Amino acid sequence: MFDFSRENIDLIKTDLKGKLSKKRYEHTLGVAYTAAALAMCYGEDVVKAELSGILHDIAKAKKSSELKEDMIKYIDPYTDSSYVALISDKAPQILHAVYAPYLAKKDYNIEDKDILSAIRWHTTGKRDMTMLEKIVFVADYIEPNRKKLPELDKIRTLSFHDLSKAVKVIAKSTINYLGSQGMYIDRFTYELSDEV
Repeated sequence: MFDFSRENIDLIKTDLKGKLSKKRYEHTLGVAYTAAALAMCYGEDVVKAELSGILHDIAKAKKSSELKEDMIKYIDPYTDSSYVALISDKAPQILHAVYAPYLAKKDYNIEDKDILSAIRWHTTGKRDMTMLEKIVFVADYIEPNRKKLPELDKIRTLSFHDLSKAVKVIAKSTINYLGSQGMYIDRFTYELSDEV
């Protein structure tokens, strides 16, 4: 079981600094910072939000080919093997989110179901997201180091006023972007964007 002390969180940050690229690590710190700020805004657990932000891209230290190989041995508790096979083929950029909970458990003893679920859904989102899942999903999109995306300033403001609406706007923006690029759009993101 993970001890949520500042010292242990700092040890994870130090370890990830040595594993992630400089740019990815800066993004990770940005997501952790933003997730903590959103958690403060919405009265959620700040430490869990920060730690989820730190861990969300934990699997980005591995190449897609390594993840595909490792995923053969890993059963995603949130989906089935046909989903993992589909994204391995059509959207390998999503694999890091599927694999992140496994690495968080294996490398850092994270057993907290809220954190594991938040890092699992930070890329695609899903229907009926918890507050922590929404916080990490949004923080990944709006963090300070994020490249300038259309409407980003408005989405950043919205995120601190209506988190659920911000989630929906981000999901629709993601669908529009991926569609315009002819890229695979995940069914969970479609479901999230259609959620009432």
